[in-house]
Amino acid sequence: MLNYHQHIKPAFLAIALLFTFSVGRGQSAPSANPQHRFEEANLLFNQSKYTEAARAYQALLDEGHTQKALYFNAGNAWYKAGKPGLAVYNYEKALELSPNDAAVKHNLDLVNQKVNGFVEELPLVFFQQWWLQLQHLHKANGWAIGAVVLFWLLIAGIIMNVYTPGWRNHFVKWGTYVLGALCALYLLMAVDTYLSANNHQTGIVMNANIKAKTAPDENSRDAFEVGEGMKVHITDATADFCKIELADGKSGWISCSYIKRL
Repeated sequence: MLNYHQHIKPAFLAIALLFTFSVGRGQSAPSANPQHRFEEANLLFNQSKYTEAARAYQALLDEGHTQKALYFNAGNAWYKAGKPGLAVYNYEKALELSPNDAAVKHNLDLVNQKVNGFVEELPLVFFQQWWLQLQHLHKANGWAIGAVVLFWLLIAGIIMNVYTPGWRNHFVKWGTYVLGALCALYLLMAVDTYLSANNHQTGIVMNANIKAKTAPDENSRDAFEVGEGMKVHITDATADFCKIELADGKSGWISCSYIKRL
């Protein structure tokens, strides 16, 4: 059974939405309170007006309010509105923010079962899961700020190591080693998190019954069929066509306009 949207604490969401709006829009004021609009979208969903609810959630997302609850609710609404491509897209975006959310994973699995030709991706091994969890401790800016702070602490530690006499020097030396290792880790995570956030080489197919071609040409031979909602990896592109690869290794060309990049 599909896990439907949950009402998270209104005060928290209101603060989060308003903060996101102030960051994304600077001085301009919203036309309506984001929390109120979120509740209106929930009401539309509960009234089985799924398309209207989905559009209301999507309007908030398009304005820059990128909370997990919004992506999750939008995914639920698009699914009930019969739009599996947009449902999968929003669930995937929710998982980017909260990779271990059981409700999002459950709903995504349900939608994927109805995607024509769905190919399940190989599960991540344990160290890949750990690395993914580590990535989500901070955003790229947070890792970068931590790296800068640790760098200056490292410099201070090196200076203290030079001028600290006797037995205390042993502790300062080991403290400097720890700071150096943490600084390197934070710098590595800052780069990796930034690259992950700006990697748009995966996407969701938004159209049904698409024929992937063997070449970037509509007149070329059909390779296989791609269903709406299928997650694809983009390995190459021309002005109009994208070369996609599925989880089972199949590759072909489809129009880039059919893909909504994550």
